[in-house]
Amino acid sequence: MSDALPDHSPVASLGSGFLHVTGIGSRLAKREADEQHLDSLDATMVNDLDREFHERGEEAVPGLDLTSVTKVDPGFTPDSFLLIARDAFRVLQDAHTDGAPALDADIASAEVTAAVVVDGRERAVVRFGIVGATSVTQDWTFERDPSVDTSDEDEDHEVADGGWLVAHRGWRLTGIVAAA
Repeated sequence: MSDALPDHSPVASLGSGFLHVTGIGSRLAKREADEQHLDSLDATMVNDLDREFHERGEEAVPGLDLTSVTKVDPGFTPDSFLLIARDAFRVLQDAHTDGAPALDADIASAEVTAAVVVDGRERAVVRFGIVGATSVTQDWTFERDPSVDTSDEDEDHEVADGGWLVAHRGWRLTGIVAAA
């Protein structure tokens, strides 16, 4: 003897009717569709990040002098900084804020074009080639105070006054402009 009720039983009909009247069935179907969409976006982001990591291209413009930055931050390298800049790109993209890259945009190229110390603050500029519905080239400027220990805040990914706090060593995105 089976415990399962046939589809035409009064109890099965009552259950379907309850789901239909309350709207739970359509909400469950929408939730499942939303979860599939998020899974698809996650897979796309993982693939994009993997491609960006393995197909980085140049780390910095040829001849870039890093002396002033490495004096105050011996751990600074263009390669490690590009990971920070790319993470900022993705955080900003996920935030859907004005000026943020569109969700369908990808980083085609990235290189550090400047790295200096200005008034005791490190400043680095990354030139992003961005492809999506339209292709653009932008210079993203980041700053950080090397005398401040930001290890407690580094995992927050929070929006801060004057720029977006990136979850790496206190670097703040302070500007985005079209590349000249």
